[in-house]
Amino acid sequence: MSGRRWWVGVAALLAVAIGEPLQAEDTCPEGTERYAEYRLFFGRAKGGEEVVSDADWKRFLAREVTPRFPDGLTVLDGAGQWRNSAGTVERERSKLLVVIAPLGEASLRRTGEIAAAYKQRFGQESVLRVIGSVCASF
Repeated sequence: MSGRRWWVGVAALLAVAIGEPLQAEDTCPEGTERYAEYRLFFGRAKGGEEVVSDADWKRFLAREVTPRFPDGLTVLDGAGQWRNSAGTVERERSKLLVVIAPLGEASLRRTGEIAAAYKQRFGQESVLRVIGSVCASF
């Protein structure tokens, strides 16, 4: 599957998944439980210049993210692009935060706080937040 078709397929699945409420009673395979999966995409540039250094990211992770999700998380490096409000396509290094957490309002609120803190701290226009429901075991 080509990259473009793959992203269109993912976007369609996400649109369906986001429209569905996360249900704790959905069936998971034996040995797993239902959790929420949060993926937050953080751009590191503004106006074509990188404004979030590696040291800035590490501080943000330590101060804003880890205290809200001390049980664990994953951070991946990415190369993203998006169209800003002026219509310009911007390409930038990015970070992808993945958190698997119990279903409920607390985790939803905390991921919203993280996104808001990042936008405010680094003057970012947006942070993409994707929410899904997964079966997981630890």
